[in-house]
Amino acid sequence: MRVPPQLRAALLLVALVAAGCASANATTTAGPAKEASSVVEPLLINATATTTAPTTSTAPTTTTTTSTTTVAPTTTAAPTTTTVPPDPHETLIATARYKVHQLIALDEPNGDPVPLEFPVPNPHQFGGPLTLMITEGEIGDEWFRVQLPMRPNGREGWISVDDYIITSTTIRAEVDLSSTLVQVFDGDELIAESQAAVGTSRTPTPLGTFFVAAIRENPPAESYLGTHAVVLSGFSEALQTFSGGLPVIAIHGTNNPGRDLGHEVSNGCVRVPNDVVQFLAAHVPIGAPVIIEN
Repeated sequence: MRVPPQLRAALLLVALVAAGCASANATTTAGPAKEASSVVEPLLINATATTTAPTTSTAPTTTTTTSTTTVAPTTTAAPTTTTVPPDPHETLIATARYKVHQLIALDEPNGDPVPLEFPVPNPHQFGGPLTLMITEGEIGDEWFRVQLPMRPNGREGWISVDDYIITSTTIRAEVDLSSTLVQVFDGDELIAESQAAVGTSRTPTPLGTFFVAAIRENPPAESYLGTHAVVLSGFSEALQTFSGGLPVIAIHGTNNPGRDLGHEVSNGCVRVPNDVVQFLAAHVPIGAPVIIEN
């Protein structure tokens, strides 16, 4: 474009824009449950604008500089804690170490020994390691309250973790006396069910929560007890002795399921078909709870 010769002033426009952007770095902080939390550093945006005013031959040059800094707000995410709820069907089990020769339980942690009616050896007299069901405590504790295979039913004592290996199971068996039904669960899943025979009105099957104390393979001479006996921690509350020994309650097989199942015919034990008791012996671990109710 031609500039008229009579125009003595020249028009000059200079624009300078500078922009800087700081990178955002994510910082990961390990929370109590190993969840990550992000800390976002401030995002800085710096802008500097310089404007030069029009200049003529008779006026001095005036320069005005304006600096503007905008700081984005800092956002810090609070650490996230994820708590896994305990499994309501999980049962802790204490299995005696080799150095334990027989059951010794205390009346409190570091307390006095609980007097026992009879010795319970390790291994158990019916086979397998001495094993107890934990009723109080969690993995990492030094002391655990356990149910004892002693009379009266439900008796408890304390054991040291130094003497036992702590594991857990989600398997449990339930016996309903009114329907003469035995059910086995893994958590919420029903994995076995069978009709059963239970105690008579004179020698009833005791009520309560017990645990599997031992699993015994019955000899041929005791074929009337079926192939196996799942020995429980409970005892008959109507009998003081049975067959010359203690009246221990068990879930065992039968050689006459057609006569027994669905009836109140036993001295307190629970009778099931032989294939069912074999399943129990293979899938219900020692220490697992057995709940008997009406």
